[in-house]
Amino acid sequence: MNAVVYARYSSHKQGEQSIEGQLASAYKYAGEHGYTIIHEYIDRAQTGRNDDREQFQQMLKDTAKHQFEAIIIWKIDRFGRNREEIAFNKYRCKKNGVKVLYTAESIPDTPEGIILEAVLEGMAEYYSVQLATNVKRGMDNVARKGQSVGGTLPLGYRTGPDKHLEPDPKTAPLVRRIFEMYAAGNTQKEIIEHLNAEGLRTRKGKPLTINSIRSVLKNKKYIGVYHYDGKEYPEAQIPALIDAETFAKVQRLLIQNKRAPARKWTKAEYLLTGKLFCGLCGHTMVGECGTGKSGTKYFYYNCLEKKKNRTCKKKAVQKQWIEQLVLEKAKAIVMSDEMIDFIAERTYQYYVEQNTETSYTDALHEELKQVETAIANLVRALEAGILSSATKTRMDELEQQKAALETALADAELISGLRLTREHIKFFLLQFRSLDFDEPESQRRIIDIFVNAVFVYDDRVTITFNYSGDNRTITLAEIDGAAEGVRAPSASGHQIRNSLITRDCGFFITLPTVSRVPCLVVRFLILD
Repeated sequence: MNAVVYARYSSHKQGEQSIEGQLASAYKYAGEHGYTIIHEYIDRAQTGRNDDREQFQQMLKDTAKHQFEAIIIWKIDRFGRNREEIAFNKYRCKKNGVKVLYTAESIPDTPEGIILEAVLEGMAEYYSVQLATNVKRGMDNVARKGQSVGGTLPLGYRTGPDKHLEPDPKTAPLVRRIFEMYAAGNTQKEIIEHLNAEGLRTRKGKPLTINSIRSVLKNKKYIGVYHYDGKEYPEAQIPALIDAETFAKVQRLLIQNKRAPARKWTKAEYLLTGKLFCGLCGHTMVGECGTGKSGTKYFYYNCLEKKKNRTCKKKAVQKQWIEQLVLEKAKAIVMSDEMIDFIAERTYQYYVEQNTETSYTDALHEELKQVETAIANLVRALEAGILSSATKTRMDELEQQKAALETALADAELISGLRLTREHIKFFLLQFRSLDFDEPESQRRIIDIFVNAVFVYDDRVTITFNYSGDNRTITLAEIDGAAEGVRAPSASGHQIRNSLITRDCGFFITLPTVSRVPCLVVRFLILD
């Protein structure tokens, strides 16, 4: 899997990890978790409160290119100035299928912060979808009229004075040649080589590629059929560049020439990655896969120290068994009204204490203003008769950048106006009760939000859940120390002061009063 690194250095902060240190930590993390780092984004002498960080903003834009699956950063504060902004930036990445991973924190920030961040991300998604619905409704009306909805126009067309699509005298012949060559039996590769050799380029002035040729050959606009966002608009009228017979022949050839995709092994998702630790040595346990003599695949977690240095004797743990065990205990917590009330209250108090400044929207306004100024300057240049392919390309880029900023600004203004209540947070937490616990995405959400750390021994398991404020994953020594003197559950399974006691095959839950371990700790024995 591909990943990128973001590193930031604030010269005014004492004890700040150097750029080199952050990068070394990121490469170490990537190697241990199966990621290949393909790029580094670095901002020097910047602060989290200055969101004009050029490389950071470029990285967020690059998530839309779908060239990497994860961003590796040192700590959560690299990702914004406050909770709302961090949640918004993470949501922008999530929409593009990119995860944010931390090297200095197995769990980002405080336990209440994790839950609050999840609430804010959920609300950001809700408002973003609502905004997208409104935008789509407007675009739908534009599409019905056969007008351009913005973005990059199909090769061969341009926009007329009334925003309707019309043939572009310069590029329409290129489209016809592509269809004619493919219909005559030329491969896509041969077409690319031939046209590039003639110096022909895409609308943006770049060489033709397989993707650009394929998108041309599949586009129904070339036979006069207007489509947008997967929907066709028969009432919209656009001029055809290709006759229906040639287009139909090309579609048959595309199907005929399509190669069957290579078979791949189904990749297992290890839900406890970064949260599962060896009870004997305290090191991370990592997911592994093995194949038996019969060809059956086996999935399990193994101690990283044992794997690398052979100095730990911890046995491997079956993946399905430990994940189901943790999910079962997490589900029990989610189903408890008492715990839901407790989590909601602590999370709300944490939210009230946070700085909810809205200067992020100011930064977006300023960036939008700069783009609009650049567009105005180009318009003046065009009016003065300065016209070139580079000018047109730059105008298209600025228009796309403006559209992206306007969408981001609308999202940010909605989110900055959010005012959470205890009821909002409780409502969010209660939604977990309706999840299908057999569905992988639901399992991942439960573990990501609620589980802090899991320590596995050969005879017992200790789980900590996120409920109150510590700045890191709970360590093995702290758990063992906090549990000293905690008595076993009574036969009746009754509650005692500051503890929740449940009898379940040697399993008990206790909410410690020890200040240095302010998480819910679950300990139970593995009985043969």
